[in-house]
Formats: sequence, C-alpha cells, structure tokens
Amino acid sequence: MSVGIILLDRAAKVVFANVAARAMSGDDGVLRLRNSAVTAASSPHARPLEHLIQAAMRHLPVGTMGIPRPRDGRLVAIVASSIRGRDIDRFSGIGMRDIAAMLFISDPGRPPDIPAQWIMDVYGLTLAEARVALCAASGASIAEVACKLNVSSNTVKTHLRQVFLKTGARAGRPNY
Repeated sequence: MSVGIILLDRAAKVVFANVAARAMSGDDGVLRLRNSAVTAASSPHARPLEHLIQAAMRHLPVGTMGIPRPRDGRLVAIVASSIRGRDIDRFSGIGMRDIAAMLFISDPGRPPDIPAQWIMDVYGLTLAEARVALCAASGASIAEVACKLNVSSNTVKTHLRQVFLKTGARAGRPNY
C-alpha cells in the first residue's frame, strides 16, 4: 500500500502504523514515529501537526495539512479523522478498542493505490466522486483529473464539492 495509515489511541499515542507510514518516517521522511508518538520531522510543521491531531481527538471535522518533502519540496498530504461510534467497533475485533483517530499520509512520490470502494464505504461517496477524489489526492490539477477521467472540468469541480461536503473537508487552509 502506498498510503501511510497511523492509528492513534485516546492519548494520541501510535497504536498502529502500516509499512508505508513507517517508510515515510525514515531519515529522509516528513514524519517521526518515536516512543509511540508521531511528530513532524521539520520544526515549522510540528505544531500544526499536533493541532491537527488534537482536532481529530476532539471529533472535529476531517482536517488536512501538507508537509514539504525534504528532497524536492513536494507536499506530503496528511488527513486526520476521528474514529467514532460504529467505526470503533470495527477495530475492537482486532484488539484496538481505544482507537480515537486515524491519519492518512499520501506522498506524491508514491502514487495512491487505495481502492475506490474503501472511500466509498467510509464517506458514502459515489464511484465517480471516489475516482475524482483519488485523482485529486495524487496532486493532479482539476484539468489533469478531467483529462485522466475523460470528463469536463466542471464535472470534476461538482464531484469535488460533493466530496468536500460528504467528508467535512475544506479546500485551502488546514481546518484544525
């Protein structure tokens, strides 16, 4: 999987980090996973990441931020989402009942390979909305998404508005 996933408990401690997340926390990565904590590798991004995580812990809407990759400056996207209600029950079956938040980390150097069905199930997206969301998450512009999916730019914009509405995300500044 090319998308990093980190699960945090109620104390914001790392309970699980997949292989991709651990790879993005290496010496040249944007994150650090040490002592059950996740932090930004760069000082200017440490505080915003902490705020993003705390917002997810307080069950605020999905929050996002970008951290530039040290090698080339391309932004690594981080999405933080709280885990609530029936979602907690999904984790209890694997011994992770205290999960409170989830971080998704998408590196532009690693194209996402998230199945559309996953985000359709989690956020209630249509297939068309999920396809647009996945293309946009890879860093493609509206025009590039439209070309790749063989639809108009206006169709892409319409789908993105629905994606933002259904996920609680906002375009532009981080919402933490």
